[in-house]
Amino acid sequence: MSETSDHGSPDPGVALVLGSAFLGIYAHGGFLCGLNEAGVFPGHIAGASAGAMAGGFYAAGLRGADLENAVLSSALKRSYPDFGMIFRSAPMFFIGRLTGMMNGKRLIRHLKRELPVEHIQQTPGVRLIIAVTDIRKSEGVFLSEGPLAESMMASSSVPVLFTGQTLAGTEYHDGGILHELPIEPFLSDPSIHTVIVHNLAKPKPGFRKSLGVSEPFADGHKMLNHALFEYRRKEAERNGKKVVLIETEHPSPGLFQNSEKKKHYFEMGRASGAKVFVS
Repeated sequence: MSETSDHGSPDPGVALVLGSAFLGIYAHGGFLCGLNEAGVFPGHIAGASAGAMAGGFYAAGLRGADLENAVLSSALKRSYPDFGMIFRSAPMFFIGRLTGMMNGKRLIRHLKRELPVEHIQQTPGVRLIIAVTDIRKSEGVFLSEGPLAESMMASSSVPVLFTGQTLAGTEYHDGGILHELPIEPFLSDPSIHTVIVHNLAKPKPGFRKSLGVSEPFADGHKMLNHALFEYRRKEAERNGKKVVLIETEHPSPGLFQNSEKKKHYFEMGRASGAKVFVS
């Protein structure tokens, strides 16, 4: 990959939305690399959960091979669990005093070692917005300043898996709860003419005679969020913006994916990004 394709000037008229998806950081990272190869350099990024992770690395200054190494790193995946999860399970399920099994502290330490900047507002050239959810107030929040690593972790704090993350006295959870595709910050911004949305979709199943325990909840949440996104997309278009929705379809990555699978998902995202054209 050439120096030019990795490091073009961010376009202040182009915004990128990276959606929430379980371990979707692999395909999102590839999509960002593919965009750059196609000559597209967004000036704004909004991300939720895995999208906040990949977008945070990119906005902080990682490009090309550096971005690929960061999202595919085995150290990143190893930093998610912690030994305390064994002891948190009982009080979480039987007493109800915790919101998740893992506390995210190891992941935050890893991110701090990898990220070139410490705060969201320090990202060089790219405006970064991270979606989180304040469950106590039942509202979504868009962070545009504050500690970068901690904010990325907060956006990825899926209830039951991770405890909520406290930033400036407020506890936040997974940004994908209310904003799976966080396009809201760009709906009325007059400086933006094009919004690219990267969504990760599971292959559509055929007719299912039976459903598992989690499928009605997961599929129902996704259907609701996509219905809301359609309303938001129409609002953006009414405001004169071009909305480009790109989907990369692959199975949900498991917790124990090997390096070949992660690379495969990355390349699928890269292929999707390389097809994007912004006039």
